[in-house]
Amino acid sequence: MRVSLENAGIFRSGRWLVRGVSMSVAAGEIVTLIGPNGSGKSTTAMMALGVLNADEGKTHRTANLRASYVPQKLSINWTLPLAVKRFLKLTNRASESEMRDALSATEILHLADAQMSNLSGGEFQRVLLARAI
Repeated sequence: MRVSLENAGIFRSGRWLVRGVSMSVAAGEIVTLIGPNGSGKSTTAMMALGVLNADEGKTHRTANLRASYVPQKLSINWTLPLAVKRFLKLTNRASESEMRDALSATEILHLADAQMSNLSGGEFQRVLLARAI
């Protein structure tokens, strides 16, 4: 087991954002959280990854856990010249070949030198997925 939550919850500003969440994720498993807007999907993911600490229940993450997360939204200053390759290197230590493989897997290798500000919404999402890979 790499990550587990047992009756975990997050309480902020006088209300529960999520409560009673139990789940476990094994190594190599891909998890998709589905639900309506405001149901706590992102909060649950951040709690599972340790970005937010649970206010109740138990959480467990394997030491030196390596997990990837594709955010729903990401704010970028579009006035900065930022190519896709440079964006991928900002928070990642992937080698050139690993980066190329991730761009190929998401079918956007041809956009490696493109400016982030010129990408379509779908291309931007593929770049975020490549970053997670």
